[in-house]
Amino acid sequence: MLSIHPTETEDASRIAACIDSVARERLFLGNTKGFSPEQTREFIQFVKSAGGVHLVALDGDDVVGWCDVTPQIYEGLTHAGRLGMGLLPEYRGQGWGTKLVTEALSIAFKAGFERIELEVFASNVGAIKLYRYFGFCEEGKKRKARKLDGMYDDIFLFGLLREEWVR
Repeated sequence: MLSIHPTETEDASRIAACIDSVARERLFLGNTKGFSPEQTREFIQFVKSAGGVHLVALDGDDVVGWCDVTPQIYEGLTHAGRLGMGLLPEYRGQGWGTKLVTEALSIAFKAGFERIELEVFASNVGAIKLYRYFGFCEEGKKRKARKLDGMYDDIFLFGLLREEWVR
């Protein structure tokens, strides 16, 4: 049975494996390979200590997805967080992305974030549909921002303000 939980640092190795799996698809993440368990642990610790959100989707003990809202750290930008997420292929299209994002945004806005932003590849139509469902607005586009395997992809910039959050 699938469930969503706040991430624990002990989850780092399993999260690192999940991120690596999604990254190696070479379609959805900026990186094409994952991070070490130690790098992942440090990231989780940073997000949590800075007041951000980090969630995992579990199928039993297996990490099958994640969603995080990373706080901006520079003066003048600390009211905003950056959303990142991913799901293993066999768990996509079943509503788990919606559940992860719902939970992450609810926690983030209750914690005082005023703005959540993200970047998404133009080719990732499923994710774009998901973000628009939540009310994210397209705020810009980086043209030909990614060139991978000889193919270009634009990157869309999206943002959601707390007062636009209706869940």
